[in-house]
Amino acid sequence: MEFTLDAEGMPTPRPRFNGKIAYMPKRYKDYQHKLVNLIKEKNLKKCDFCKIHITFHVMYPKSTPKYKKIDGLPLRLKFDVDNLAKGVMDALEKAELVEDDRQFYQLKVEKYRTTGTSKIQVKLWEC
Repeated sequence: MEFTLDAEGMPTPRPRFNGKIAYMPKRYKDYQHKLVNLIKEKNLKKCDFCKIHITFHVMYPKSTPKYKKIDGLPLRLKFDVDNLAKGVMDALEKAELVEDDRQFYQLKVEKYRTTGTSKIQVKLWEC
C-alpha cells in the first residue's frame, strides 16, 4: 500500500515536564493531529503491515538562491531520520491503520530537498 501525505515532516521532540506531568509541545500535537486526519481521509484499510518505507520531501528555505536549488538532493544535515519516522509511525497508530508501530521489522527512511511542496510518501507491505 502506498500513499502521500501533503505535509512537511517534523521530528518527534523530547517530552516537556511541568512539575509531575510530562507532555508534548503544542506544535507537535498539532502536527500529529494533521497527519492523523490526512491518513483517515485516505480511507485505508487496517492490515498486518510488517515493513515501512517513508520518504520525506522537504522544501528549500526561501533564502536559498534559485541556482542552488536541486530537486531530489539528499538532505543530510537537517533532522534525524529516526525522529522524523517516529512521528509518522505514531500517526499511523493513532489513525488506527496499524495496531502498534512495534510490528514493523523493517524501516527505511529517506529525506530529500524538493523544489515543489513538502510531502511525505509512505509505503507499507503486508506480511
